[in-house]
Order: sequence, then structure tokens, then C-alpha cells
Amino acid sequence: MTDLYSGDLRHRVRIEKRSSYIGERGESTEQWEEIGRCWARITPLYGRELELAMQRHESVQVRIVTRRRLDLDMDSSYRLVHGKDIYGVAFTNRGGDDLQDLQIYTTRETA
Repeated sequence: MTDLYSGDLRHRVRIEKRSSYIGERGESTEQWEEIGRCWARITPLYGRELELAMQRHESVQVRIVTRRRLDLDMDSSYRLVHGKDIYGVAFTNRGGDDLQDLQIYTTRETA
């Protein structure tokens, strides 16, 4: 992975986590709770890179790179929203030895 420069992070994304609660009538309800916002680089996967990512999760389409956040341990209960685009987290890959970036491999979802 190349160095992560702030100019590369040009997409503002909202990080959301799925939460569930019991409603007044005893029904289980799920909703998305905003955890925070950050700058990111959103890149579609092609060729060999896509093939390797699909070995871990068959519907991966996009890689989103952000600065690493120590307060988040992203898994499939998270999603990222950029404008009208919604990306479900398939899996993550921490950056190189310096651990400055977080690579999030995602699937596109419909609103």
C-alpha cells in the first residue's frame, strides 16, 4: 500500500452501526445509528485485486480507505454512507506496519 496522503481522502462518509432494541409492544426493531464521520478514498475493485477480495467475501465491489480509528472495530454490523450510496462492510484490512490506514472492503447496498 502506498502512503496515505490527506489529499487522497476526498470523500466524506458517515459511519453507521446497526442497533436493535425492543419496542413498546415487545417487537424487535433495528435501526442505523450514526457513529461518526470521516474522510475516505472510495475505489471500485478491478482485476486481480477484485479476484483476491472475492476469495474472502463473494460480493465485494468497493474498497474504502480511511485513517485508522482506534475507537472502532468494524465488522458486518457497520455500514458507510456517501451521499446516496450505501456500502455494507464485508471485511477490513489494517494497513502496513505503521497502521495509519484502514482498508474497508464493502458491498453496495440499496437504500
